[in-house]
Amino acid sequence: MFLDHLERAAGVVEDHVVRQAVWLHAVPVSVEDLVREGISSRVLQVVQAFRSCSASARVMRDVASVRAALQADHRFVAPKGDADPLAGHGYQIQCAIGGLRDQSSDLGTPAVAAMVEHWWESSDDWTASVAVYAARGAGLLDRERLLRKVADGAPGTTAAIAVLSGEGDEREAEVLRAVLLRQGEDWHWARLAASARLAEIGGPGTPEWVLGHPMGVPWRYDRAWLHRNAERLTPLLIEALPDPLWWHEASVALASLRAAEAVGPLCESVHTAEEPVRQIEALGTIGSPEAGPTLEALCEHESEDVRAAALQALGHTGGADVVAVALKACDDPYAWVRYRAIQLLTRHADERAVTTLIRLSDTDHAALAADALARIGDPRALPVLWNLFAHHHDRAVRHAAGRGLARIEGEQWGVSMSDPHVARAYMWLVGYKPEWSRGPLEDGTKHSDAMVRVRAAEAFGRLRDPAGVEHVRPLLTDPDSRVRAAARSVIGFLEGLTLP
Repeated sequence: MFLDHLERAAGVVEDHVVRQAVWLHAVPVSVEDLVREGISSRVLQVVQAFRSCSASARVMRDVASVRAALQADHRFVAPKGDADPLAGHGYQIQCAIGGLRDQSSDLGTPAVAAMVEHWWESSDDWTASVAVYAARGAGLLDRERLLRKVADGAPGTTAAIAVLSGEGDEREAEVLRAVLLRQGEDWHWARLAASARLAEIGGPGTPEWVLGHPMGVPWRYDRAWLHRNAERLTPLLIEALPDPLWWHEASVALASLRAAEAVGPLCESVHTAEEPVRQIEALGTIGSPEAGPTLEALCEHESEDVRAAALQALGHTGGADVVAVALKACDDPYAWVRYRAIQLLTRHADERAVTTLIRLSDTDHAALAADALARIGDPRALPVLWNLFAHHHDRAVRHAAGRGLARIEGEQWGVSMSDPHVARAYMWLVGYKPEWSRGPLEDGTKHSDAMVRVRAAEAFGRLRDPAGVEHVRPLLTDPDSRVRAAARSVIGFLEGLTLP
């Protein structure tokens, strides 16, 4: 039956390579046996694809399989001229050695040595990488040869970096930093490998040359290395701050370390840099009030980016009259600066900001203004909050206004129940105001919108008034299942309040 199935499968395949692979897939022999039989590499590839992943993995990671494949033909042992010593089986051997790259494997045969020499200068990255891994397995690695490959950016660079080991030296660090400076996606994996190697050789007590150029520092792709070496690096980074070349990287690193001792030097650095945005962000991340006066002064900087960054950082550090600074910045000609000022008021505003926030409630920043007014809780904000709650088109603004109305004591205003979204919010709001009339809730239980009826029932429950049961009970027969479920829950809760 199985042979019939194979015959049918082979019969529908036009490609003779795939047809041959279909038959060989059923033959109970190893790939090495097929190599010895002279089966072409293309057919072997397809056979491997047909076989299970686990079997394929065993073949590619079996040192004995590699040896057998390499020694299966005299061409492997004694290559002549420029002829490929692995002609016909190159892909199989590459896969086998590639699968061994993370293992300590002994591949010390003349055939491997020949392969390393033949493929070392290959223009194909995968082939050159296999040569590097094979050289490691055969004990043929030459450190200077590896560094030349990396320095030249030749194919196999990533593999060459990966097999570097030992303590390292200044020349190696220089070559690896040069890799980190290479641009483009083609160098992504090489940059990661170089960063990992720099981190490996850059432990405590490493000479100054490991830091090198700011674009080639070991922590650029490994922040954990930075934290492991924080005690040694912090003074070096502070010392580098006056250098314009290090403004960005040193500030980012000091911020990541939350280095409180760097606050003073960072404050000095902002006066020498043209646009000290990174230094300001670092001060905000560290969050020391010591930076407050410097940040307050920077809110007057000629650059709008600097002013916006200073306002944002000031919200984290304090150490100045934040409200006064933010109120002044609300009149800035640049929208981004005004936005940062309003954000600052949202978190730190007091009664001094009410008038400004009321004015801002008519702008695109109405949601932030309503949040700030809700936090302050000043009754002067009630009219504008009611207006935003009942009429604003933005749901976020209506919700912010509702939170303010729930928090601030004041008289109940009526709202139109024609808009279901406003009606739902109003039911929610009345549920937090036990001193207000329950009339809107009674009307809400009869509203045409099911979610308004749900919110009305839930509001009766939040008010914890057992008298509300009589208004919620009719909802037990409501056509909407959500309303019935809410009614059952609320009635059970309210009736439980009356039990002894």
